Amino acid sequence: MSLSRTVPFTLTLSLLLAACGQHSISNPVAAAPTPTVAQMQTNAALHTFAKQLAATLTEPGVRSVIAQQTALEFDGDTEALYTTLASQSTGKGTFAQALSSRLGAQSLNTLATQIPKLNIAVRGGTWDHAGVIPWVAVAPEGGDEFAPVVAYDAQGQAHQLDSREAPAVPVVVVGVNERVDAQGALLSQVSTSKGQRSALTAQGCYSVKLVRLDLYDDMEPWTKGKAEIWVAVKGPGIGWHGQLTMVTEPGNYFDAIQGFGCTDGDVRFYWYEKDGSNFDVSISVGGYGFGIKIDDDDDFLGSVTMGKSLFEGTSVNSRNLGNLKQYTH
Repeated sequence: MSLSRTVPFTLTLSLLLAACGQHSISNPVAAAPTPTVAQMQTNAALHTFAKQLAATLTEPGVRSVIAQQTALEFDGDTEALYTTLASQSTGKGTFAQALSSRLGAQSLNTLATQIPKLNIAVRGGTWDHAGVIPWVAVAPEGGDEFAPVVAYDAQGQAHQLDSREAPAVPVVVVGVNERVDAQGALLSQVSTSKGQRSALTAQGCYSVKLVRLDLYDDMEPWTKGKAEIWVAVKGPGIGWHGQLTMVTEPGNYFDAIQGFGCTDGDVRFYWYEKDGSNFDVSISVGGYGFGIKIDDDDDFLGSVTMGKSLFEGTSVNSRNLGNLKQYTH
């Protein structure tokens, strides 16, 4: 394979101290968060694992296991958990044994436990796994998502790739899975709550519906695959929080009807791309709290407040929020 390559460099990972407590998002447009100590430790382990995996990809059986398991798209994307891959046969042993031959079984187990929800994905161009030995890139936790991507070749040399444009050739990417919980089970995609008002009178209660969504920028680097587009919708009688799984990358649009409930007051929408699964940051826009928490690595996509009269059902109302455009009825 050939990849546009830059001068190899020596990668240095240093631990950065960062406070990580609960707080509110008062200004959704913020600088990239500083990685926590735990994230820096995870990233160091990811780089070690990536270099070992890159060397092991010279074995056809290892490449075959990755290609077959990621093609199953167990979570909707071309990726698989290490815990799934570990016991798969490469023809000469298991996937874990292939890695252990270079790293040692104990070191591999220690490394795997340092990376919760360790994920192996195939990104970029179409992969002819029988003949192509790809580089292995790292999708780090925390920090600037769009910093240059570090990828390793089979000889252990590091290279830089553009984080904003997926390469035309295939690249295996190691990182932390965004769609499963600590036990590896897929995360729930929708939660609803009516909040303080459990019932609304039929008169003056308007049904709130999304009828179309155009996605322009998902704020997701190619290393992390398909985006997870979530919205929180809140108003009197409405408390809807969930993912629109049909919209995963720029150019996609949701053209169906998604009901959020019935209200007799203003309705607020908060859109974001979900990067993490830790709920430690309270959503708050302009002093209004949505009553839910998200991860501080999640990317804000837009927010808008719409009056109840816009949901009378007589017309479609569109709002361009910059990264996306929503149409409600």
